[in-house]
Amino acid sequence: MSASEPSLGNITKFSTAGDFTAEYGPVALRFYLLEIARGLLPDERIKVCWRYPLPERKAIEIIYSQERQCARTNGTMKCGSGWVCPVCMRYIAERRRLELEKALANSKDRYFSVMVTYTARHTQAERLAPLLKRMISAYGHTFEGRWWTDVKSEYMLKGAIRSTEITYGENGWHPHFHVIMMVDRAMLKESYAGSPVEYAQSLQTQVGTRWLEMLEREGLTGSNGRAIDVRTADDQIAEYISKFGRMPQDWSMQADPYEIAYSTAKTPRNGNFGVLDILFAAANNQRYANLFKEYHSATKGKSQLHWSKGLKSDLDVEVIRDALAAEGIETETDILLAEIDLELWRYISRMGFIGQVMTYANTGDATKLSTLLNRIRERLEKETIILNHWDLGH
Repeated sequence: MSASEPSLGNITKFSTAGDFTAEYGPVALRFYLLEIARGLLPDERIKVCWRYPLPERKAIEIIYSQERQCARTNGTMKCGSGWVCPVCMRYIAERRRLELEKALANSKDRYFSVMVTYTARHTQAERLAPLLKRMISAYGHTFEGRWWTDVKSEYMLKGAIRSTEITYGENGWHPHFHVIMMVDRAMLKESYAGSPVEYAQSLQTQVGTRWLEMLEREGLTGSNGRAIDVRTADDQIAEYISKFGRMPQDWSMQADPYEIAYSTAKTPRNGNFGVLDILFAAANNQRYANLFKEYHSATKGKSQLHWSKGLKSDLDVEVIRDALAAEGIETETDILLAEIDLELWRYISRMGFIGQVMTYANTGDATKLSTLLNRIRERLEKETIILNHWDLGH
């Protein structure tokens, strides 16, 4: 590597994510965070993520999509965790964002959308796992029985998509739900429905009262007017979807438009930390390391995005599993930037160069990537000679 090019193999601990991003860029930051997560969860599948080739692979392919202006690999193992893997969540969320955008586009002729946010009071004393369990239970009980059947019919609700977001702040863990509800457009033709805003206000009153009752049933509380919030503007909902999982805005002034991930990584507000904030801090702080482990334990095996029965079919949206989504999106503009033999890939992985390789790959410049790979290979060959006790002077 030239003196002007920083080497990720010599990473030191950074005090802020902004410092890291300024030095290496947002793509490399995700791989740095992956290394932190790998160290904190040594017994989980994340330990193999991006590092090891799939069985029977003879090379690792670096693929670049000209349409999406981003790169991916073919042939490396992926953990497929949208909750805790900073790299997989980026690819998973890009897929989910496209699915949601398609759902909104396909719904416009028949439905209008409202987005409802459900929260509850929380304190520093509460552990995440039982709090999240009670929140999920309260949500489930809110939308069941005769009451819900009547409300669904009265308000012409045709389906919903729920995402789960978890942040951490001065009042402890803050799990909450964002729900996009599809409403039959015929509702606006009814004389009593009024405008979408009036509809939202009425729905908030009806469902809000029920939500507070179900929270109380689970031993939780919420303030009327804050425990539930309903928004109606399609552009606001689309904007929310487009911001899923962006790295915190103060981390980088040059945000990649495809740096999209689940709401697990969405920039938190009101001083709360998202999981990527917690993970970055965990490199230097045991308290945050413990918080990340608690977060992983509480979310493991849980769904992040849930579609009501029949809605995917109704809106002609195919939703693939996280493990497949983590592989990235194939496009007609895909080009093969490089094929990396397994010996070199293992060296890249062992030396911590994956972030740097993918940073170069995301430029779409095959020549630039090839130059980098040649330099890494030269370093590998030099180390191999030393290990074999060759006399470099002859």
